[in-house]
Amino acid sequence: MNPEHFELLNGTAEELTAWHRAHSPEQLDLKGADLSGRDLRGRDFTRANLERADLSGANLDEAVFSEASLRRAKLVGASMKKVTLYRTNCTGADISDADLTGANMYRCVLREATITGANFKMAAIFKVAWPEGVDVRAHG
Repeated sequence: MNPEHFELLNGTAEELTAWHRAHSPEQLDLKGADLSGRDLRGRDFTRANLERADLSGANLDEAVFSEASLRRAKLVGASMKKVTLYRTNCTGADISDADLTGANMYRCVLREATITGANFKMAAIFKVAWPEGVDVRAHG
């Protein structure tokens, strides 16, 4: 994890967007970060490395995770309403009891993920790789 990248999250969503513009194509390195319970509404995590990060109980409403890595991340009970998961790798992530109401999910990989109790109501779901044995109709 890059401590400077972690500090960026103390600013506003607009400040993080400005950082992306000024530092493209640099990726946010938040691997293993403890972001549990944080209010990260509307943040842009495009191409961010959030592998093994703890986002449990975080407010991630309207956040963007395009091409981000959430491998083995902990998102238990996170609020992810209207989140964008475009080509996002969530392999092995725990999104139990997360609220993904109205999420936009395209080519999102959820293999080996735990999705027990996750809410996908009104989510736009296209070409998602679900965990083995999951009944997709029950999740969207």
